[in-house]
Amino acid sequence: MTRFATTPIQRIALAIAISVLLHILVLWLPQIKLPEHERVLPPLTAKLIPLPKMIGKTAAHKHKPKVRPAPQPEPVIQSSPELPVAASAPLAASEPVAASDSLAASAPLAASVPVVAEAIQAASAPVATETEPQRPPLPKHARLRFSVYVGQNNFKAGESVHSLDIEDGHYTLKADVHTTGLASVFKSYRMEQTSTGTATAQTLKPETFTEEITDSNGKKTTRAEFDWTNHVIYFSNDSQATLPLQAQDILSILYQFPPMRQQEEIVSIDIGTGKKLERFQFEIAFEEPLKTAMGTLQTIHFRKLHGPNEEGLEIWFAQEYRLLPVKMRHLDRDGKADGEAVITEIRVSDE
Repeated sequence: MTRFATTPIQRIALAIAISVLLHILVLWLPQIKLPEHERVLPPLTAKLIPLPKMIGKTAAHKHKPKVRPAPQPEPVIQSSPELPVAASAPLAASEPVAASDSLAASAPLAASVPVVAEAIQAASAPVATETEPQRPPLPKHARLRFSVYVGQNNFKAGESVHSLDIEDGHYTLKADVHTTGLASVFKSYRMEQTSTGTATAQTLKPETFTEEITDSNGKKTTRAEFDWTNHVIYFSNDSQATLPLQAQDILSILYQFPPMRQQEEIVSIDIGTGKKLERFQFEIAFEEPLKTAMGTLQTIHFRKLHGPNEEGLEIWFAQEYRLLPVKMRHLDRDGKADGEAVITEIRVSDE
């Protein structure tokens, strides 16, 4: 029996034939996918219901002028034992608000005030102001993807992926920021943040926050624990601080739209990192358009007020998308933007 492919030409021909066969198999055989452990979420293609337009700054100046009724002579009350005094009707209860909104209810009128006096007081009382807008419901599952830019020239250096999962009254929120592309060749950097705690349909209440940074210098981890029973926040550097009501961590605040009254332009928020607790004061700009890869979004812009040699922070919340964060910007001590993340994709699910 003669041996096959004994000459150099036959060997070359055999190699070419095997290569062609392998390419055909790759192109035409069905592809095999490895199992995915991460929940697959549909893209958020349709715009959600925006907040009422009345929260914009210009909305406060569009109220119609109030027409006061002509003064009427005070009625004379005839005292008669046969004339019963009608019982005053209870005030209608206002709609309940979220527990974290902490809006104080106005005190009801005393039941002992005569009916006629109540009528006079009601006629002259000013119209009640509009109540605080309700927060949109949080999605049970969300995945947000951002492009990360650094420097004054907006050089794309990486990406950030956020994941939010709410189940059985508890939430887990994660953020993964890492360098990609050419930037990762010169500098490898990864920051992973995790916030966990209890959740309602509209609020997050953190219990633990961890931050892990890995770069050329190694790995550094910081942690904060929120003890709501004793009102103390503990940090991994063995320090602690009094825990105020409605405090958030530096990650959960991005998804916990702060309680805010209409037309209020300054909001104070207590925010804990893995090292300390700070009170941030944010200046608010309503109805601010923001250009993104998802189109132009109407946003509410929060800008941290900071003094000289203090770092700054800005957050944009999209009104069309449940007030989810769509842009974050960090400013250095000179007041210059040294890094920002801009939304490129939102996927949510309520199942």
